[in-house]
Amino acid sequence: MSTADDWLAFARLLLNGGEANGRRLLRPASVSRTTTNHLTTAQRDAGALFLEGQGWGYGGQVDVTPADPWNVPGRYGSVGGSGTAAHLVPSTGTVTILLTQVAMEDPTPPPLMRDFWRCVARV
Repeated sequence: MSTADDWLAFARLLLNGGEANGRRLLRPASVSRTTTNHLTTAQRDAGALFLEGQGWGYGGQVDVTPADPWNVPGRYGSVGGSGTAAHLVPSTGTVTILLTQVAMEDPTPPPLMRDFWRCVARV
């Protein structure tokens, strides 16, 4: 992760099918492959402790099942162990970015992240 502005620009690029400021930077097929789950059911089952209803696209998590109120199938993003999280929801055009210094102590995101996602899910 970089800065909130960088992640927002990247999320908008993905939401816009690979275009930014009127320029094509990624092919739509590349965006689709990036934001689509590529794990098999067996792989997801084996990683259930870490994935919590998610699969994995190219470089980020992809929500596959609504395991929590904020898990919207198709939501794409990343959670960092040092307290960062950023996601985009194509169905709503929503981008969420949380940059903290609250480190993860185990595979489950800390309450701060869960509270943030819970608030965003209500909007």
